[in-house]
Amino acid sequence: MQTESWHSPVGLTHDAGWELDVLRSLPSSVAETWKLLIAEWLPQWLGIDSVPQMVGAPLRRDGRVHGRVIGCHVGRRVRLRWTPDTLDHETIFQVTLQEDLESPEGGTVIAIHQERLLGPAERQGLLDRWTQVLDALVGAHERELAGGGADLPG
Repeated sequence: MQTESWHSPVGLTHDAGWELDVLRSLPSSVAETWKLLIAEWLPQWLGIDSVPQMVGAPLRRDGRVHGRVIGCHVGRRVRLRWTPDTLDHETIFQVTLQEDLESPEGGTVIAIHQERLLGPAERQGLLDRWTQVLDALVGAHERELAGGGADLPG
């Protein structure tokens, strides 16, 4: 009996459509990174008023719901159902923080994961966006450590 194997293109899953992952390391503690992520970065990146840390809570902008919190491990991970302004459908968006064990000074690995994307072009556009966002975030942290001001990306 011969079994068939299915080899999917990079980013295509069997059950969640297309997905992407972007990881970067920041020279700050997980606790400090979480505070900034929840209070500043995610609202700015996602175009929402705030990110509640309670499962089921809505994500709002100007009184309209743009998604919901579907998972939250406070200080480590937040998982959202979210419809980006550039899409006409809901995606799953997750940010995870963990200690950077590779860095001698310590730090945090920030990982963005997004799934339920509809095709390779949509995946590539969002992959480019999150890559730019995290690269700019790392650059802002480097400038801050070097004594310059931090101008965090949107």
